[in-house]
Amino acid sequence: MKILITGGAGFIGSHIVELLKNKNEIVVLDNLSAGRKENIPDIPLITKPVHKIQRADIKDFNAIIHCAAQVSTFWSVDYPFEDFKSNSLGTFKLFEAWRKWNNEALVIYTSSRSVLGNIPEPKIADETFPYDPATFYNVHKIYGENLCKIYSELYGMKFVILRPSNVYGPRQPYWMKGWYNFISYWIKLALGDQPIPIYGTGKQIRDYVYVGDTARAYVLALNNKKAIGGTFLLPTGIGVNLIDLANTIIRLTGSSSKIQYLPPRKGDIFRFIGSYKKTESILGWKPEISLEEGLRKEIEWVKSEMKREL
Repeated sequence: MKILITGGAGFIGSHIVELLKNKNEIVVLDNLSAGRKENIPDIPLITKPVHKIQRADIKDFNAIIHCAAQVSTFWSVDYPFEDFKSNSLGTFKLFEAWRKWNNEALVIYTSSRSVLGNIPEPKIADETFPYDPATFYNVHKIYGENLCKIYSELYGMKFVILRPSNVYGPRQPYWMKGWYNFISYWIKLALGDQPIPIYGTGKQIRDYVYVGDTARAYVLALNNKKAIGGTFLLPTGIGVNLIDLANTIIRLTGSSSKIQYLPPRKGDIFRFIGSYKKTESILGWKPEISLEEGLRKEIEWVKSEMKREL
């Protein structure tokens, strides 16, 4: 199968490439704003933002996995137009390119669990829960989900929507200083015995999923006709608050770091825990890596990256 992966040099995308490259022909389109070419050695790379996609970039592929995005919900609060350009305009331009030049390809769209917003105790979110956006990032991901459905109804697009939860693991861009997937940044700080910043009380609860587990769902969706037209959450069903997460990182790194409490940030929800029941039923997917095991893997990766910087 010939597959185009947008954002394929980035955090989640590069792990998808790793799982698919041996049995498929892979091409990556990535502007390298957060990704790295070294994440995808020997994989052809088209270096450009998605909103500048052209016919030659998209023709002849059997499937398109759309991971390219601005992924910080908080960054979108401060820079809403830039988030729109990346996450809404980019997706629209990609789908228009699909419509004009390759309308037989399967499209796997990367959404987010955050489109569901805050999930109050004791509820566990599933795919039947309504949209409840808290930031522009959420709104723009919802726009992408609705585009999938409109392009399907009007033009016959075959699509699958995946909603990753809070993803962590190797290749998470710690150099973005917490804007993007903050766990790697916390690990870097802990390794240097620096304060771990928490915005708000630290009792906010999230559902953390290892990147390798997340990437497996894309492979399963790619080869499952029953998934077409479906939306699937990718959580673990286990909630962890920020204080416990910070203390686990401090313990695993042997750090003397302390938690630094800062004022809460706009758009920060209090709680998310999700169910993977539907995803397991249709895709055969469930998370396999525990939080502590995954954190150990990420810590070793951050250590090796920091050594390279010396």
